[in-house]
Amino acid sequence: MNINLNSTIEAITKIKSTSNFKKYIDFIRFPFYRNLEFDSLINFDFPLTVFIGQNGCGKSSCLHALYGAPENYTPFTFWFDTKVDPIEYYDDQKKRHSFWYSFIDDNGKERQVIKARIKRKEDPNYWETSRPLVWAGMQKRAGKNDRDKPIEKKVIYIDFRSELSAFDKYYYYGDTDKLSSRNKQEFIRRKSTSLNKVLSQTVKRIDNRAGAVHKPLRLLSIEELKWISYILGKEYLEGKYLEHKFYRNDGYSVFFKTVHAKYSEAFAGSGEVAVVRLVLLVLDSEDYSLILLDEPEVSLHPGAQSRLKHFLLEQIKLRKHQIVICTHSPSLVKDLPKESIKVFIQNPKNGRFIIKENLTPEEAFYHIELPLDNKKNIIVEDILAKEIVQAVLKRMGEESLNLFNIKFNPGGESVLKKEFIPVYCRDNNRHDFVIFDGDQKIIDIHYDWQTFSVNNLNINFIASKIKEQTNEDIKFSVDGGRNGGDKEQLLQLMKNYLDYYLHNVFYFPRRTPEEIIWDDTKAQQILSISNDSSEFNSINEATCNKDKFALLALKLYDDSNAESINNLHKMFIKYWVSTSNQDYQQIENVLKKIISIS
Repeated sequence: MNINLNSTIEAITKIKSTSNFKKYIDFIRFPFYRNLEFDSLINFDFPLTVFIGQNGCGKSSCLHALYGAPENYTPFTFWFDTKVDPIEYYDDQKKRHSFWYSFIDDNGKERQVIKARIKRKEDPNYWETSRPLVWAGMQKRAGKNDRDKPIEKKVIYIDFRSELSAFDKYYYYGDTDKLSSRNKQEFIRRKSTSLNKVLSQTVKRIDNRAGAVHKPLRLLSIEELKWISYILGKEYLEGKYLEHKFYRNDGYSVFFKTVHAKYSEAFAGSGEVAVVRLVLLVLDSEDYSLILLDEPEVSLHPGAQSRLKHFLLEQIKLRKHQIVICTHSPSLVKDLPKESIKVFIQNPKNGRFIIKENLTPEEAFYHIELPLDNKKNIIVEDILAKEIVQAVLKRMGEESLNLFNIKFNPGGESVLKKEFIPVYCRDNNRHDFVIFDGDQKIIDIHYDWQTFSVNNLNINFIASKIKEQTNEDIKFSVDGGRNGGDKEQLLQLMKNYLDYYLHNVFYFPRRTPEEIIWDDTKAQQILSISNDSSEFNSINEATCNKDKFALLALKLYDDSNAESINNLHKMFIKYWVSTSNQDYQQIENVLKKIISIS
């Protein structure tokens, strides 16, 4: 089975844009809920959503809220108070634990539903809908008691940490109290006789005093076996699934037949059994179901985790499900659109949990402390340009800064064009990017050789375009030959050079880095502190911004050496970042574009 992940994601995005996902929760908001930051918001812009973050950051809590969102479901299933863990009903402003969400009904009208935890004598953990809370961002209604009904949606919730087969459940957690068996092994051996009769279809039904000990035996279909085989990466010829109570408690057994062996869940990996359970539940589900999966990566190797993601996306495409996953798995997160990814982190100021949206998978990995093996490199012309890029990335977030190595080349722009880029462009390079000063933008566009006419795809013409692009004569090393080298190889390298410029070369918004960060107001402020504000006019008369910094350093430190100027640069960069002016926005947009390039 060959599934193209990008094509599947594109297909789902197209289906979503045409409003073909019915009974779809568009967002959920938490005015006050458990230990989340007040008024946290999660948007569901893509039908597969992943919650990722360190342990204990509120991911499962939000999954529980989603479980309790539709009609006839409640968060009480997972969250309730006890004497050991009492729950406060209100915050300091008398807000109840609550969440509200939005969806579009069958008539195309937006509905907003809030569910709140209400204290009642007979039920201290009761959740009910209430009238819209305008202070929490909900739409005001005309009638005092006018409220929308919850969405009607089938919910499937699987916590894979608790998914155990009947055998494992009894073997690891069962007991032999009041049994004639001397130990668990003897009990399992004795009961396996009856279990085998059902699995082998010798008998259809076995009863005890309370009735049937099992449900009907399920023979896995070709479709079910296909997906189980695909996810686990091995071929299953036959499979049987049985829910039963042979081992004292409710559980399920699975029996497999492969090319090489026949075996039950007693000899299967726990990941195999969990995948069978997941595949059956998902394939059995109604269209437009809400499927919630808590750590589905448990006991699965990375390849199986990745293929599990493909399976879920295919089911979303076919059945229009809305699926939300809590995970720590890079394999599940990798290659998903940033709209899918919600990162949970702890606010160090108050201990509450913040939800960050629209991070790339690589940015999300920063928050689970996964080291990046292949960071992207950004090469600039000098140290000030490097500090500007670092400052913008830091403002964007530590996770963005973590994606890059920022380097500067002391040789300047000419060396970058003549020596670095000819090397970078030899491969389909997507990890090395160059940001030149604005004065290196010789022409307004980057040439795309694929738009040239066929008659112009020759060495002389392409060389002239490279010259126009760079204002340099670029030499390429090619294999030898009678006429001065391999002409086809030379032409291809020249095309690669233009391709590299087209995709990997960017520019700062002004001619020099000093021009970007220089600010008259900041200069006057610094001079006023040192009682030299009268000197501003003489400094400002300098036509070059480098000279302005040198003169200001001389006035401020009685010296214009590199250290003094660098100290001024840092002050101006900090001020410039705080203004978030148009130049800042343009550099941020360049960095966001580089981040998006895979």
